[in-house]
Amino acid sequence: MWTQRTLGGAVLAWALLAAILALKTSWSLDPDPMAELQAAFHPLASELPNAGTIGYLQHYQYAQASSDIEIRRYYAAQYALAPRVIVLRTGPEYLIVATGTVNPQGDARLDEYVLAALFPNKHRVYRRRQQ
Repeated sequence: MWTQRTLGGAVLAWALLAAILALKTSWSLDPDPMAELQAAFHPLASELPNAGTIGYLQHYQYAQASSDIEIRRYYAAQYALAPRVIVLRTGPEYLIVATGTVNPQGDARLDEYVLAALFPNKHRVYRRRQQ
């Protein structure tokens, strides 16, 4: 028959093994990609108003149908910059232009804007030109 001491030791060993395996599994997992995308937008907050509507320029190649990464990047901007309202269009006074979004041959969508800030991760903030 199992003694109370033997049973307690077995339970403790089982719990220790489970904890070690859980820790090993957590170390081997890739970081959350959405958390990384959100973190890339946090520095933009310093160049934006604390509240209000902010435009977001959609990638020039995906004007009709966005790719998965473009959709994730847009959602990440929304979460990272809340309580600001990020809208998928030009027009508001401030405009976020994510990495790789602008057409390299020139982008008419930015004609009414001037660059306000360029960040190390290549995200940009534009502001509407003053008339």
